[in-house]
Amino acid sequence: HNEHEAAVIPFIQAGVCRKMKNSLLVFTAVVTIIIATTITGCSIDTEPIYDEVTLQLKWVHQAQFAGFYMADEKDYYSQENIKVTFLEGGQDVDIAENLLTGKADFAVLSPDELLVKRSQGCPLDSIAAVYRRSAVVFLSKADSGIVRPQDFVGKTIAATATGGTAEFQMQLAAMMKKLQLDTNQVNIVPYDPDYTAFINGEVAVTPAYSTGGLIKLRQEGLELNLIWPSDYAVRFYSDLLVTTDQLITENPDLVIRFLRATLKGWQDAIEDYPQAVDITMKYAEIKDQQLQTAMMEAMLPLVNTGEDKVGWMKSEMWQGMCDIMLDQNLLAEPFDVNQAYTLRFLEQVYGSK
Repeated sequence: HNEHEAAVIPFIQAGVCRKMKNSLLVFTAVVTIIIATTITGCSIDTEPIYDEVTLQLKWVHQAQFAGFYMADEKDYYSQENIKVTFLEGGQDVDIAENLLTGKADFAVLSPDELLVKRSQGCPLDSIAAVYRRSAVVFLSKADSGIVRPQDFVGKTIAATATGGTAEFQMQLAAMMKKLQLDTNQVNIVPYDPDYTAFINGEVAVTPAYSTGGLIKLRQEGLELNLIWPSDYAVRFYSDLLVTTDQLITENPDLVIRFLRATLKGWQDAIEDYPQAVDITMKYAEIKDQQLQTAMMEAMLPLVNTGEDKVGWMKSEMWQGMCDIMLDQNLLAEPFDVNQAYTLRFLEQVYGSK
């Protein structure tokens, strides 16, 4: 028995050793695979995949779009896995067409243009109102005695769309109708963006944007009276953030991420506008910090109105804008104005109101 046991033990020991050796080899191989996989995985994961997004601006780079620049510079877009390209606007840029053809994914568009396009059947939607009050203001010289719309009667006003914008003539007509004034008693001539006739006294009243023309005329040393259409129940949004029905349907997650980052950028621009101006100077076509600061200061009360949240929209505002345009036969045909905007994404960012 002892001899047999003595003979068997070496074989058992040899088998155990072989098993241990095999187990060690398997363990080593598994560890090697794990390490290799981890290293390879790290090299891939360090390069996140971004959604490439193009934003069409309403005009050239300036403080008007400071919130978008803030969102980009502070990496709010990249934190949402978005890489943004900005396209400048201009007189010859068809913003709506760039959206409809896919050249841009989002755009800054005026409400009158959006409503016109929507009445023509174009599938465009506003997802936020960046400027919750219109920048349109009517100006007269301080010594003219023209301080309200009733004083426009018998005067020359530069407001027609030739060389300018339909917003001016539309808001002038709406304001006068609200006050039951006859536009036939006013001499309306083409709007001049250089304001030459107004400065020379050939035109008594001119419309302007408080964020642009008003600043320019004040820099010329003019003292001015300001007549705001909103004081006479003519209320319009100004810069809207717009996209297509298709993008909303096919990629709502991208829309909410882009909007969330954008609103954060605008909130930061409101809270620290000197920093917003500094960032704007990296983009601005006109490298005049004093001008960009004045534009920013004029813009802030239009964006941050003290009511609701930045970007929020109201159904009664949309209906009011649509009614004014229908009254002036500016829309191709009547339509449900609720098709022109959606609160869906604002509600996701802020919660229902």
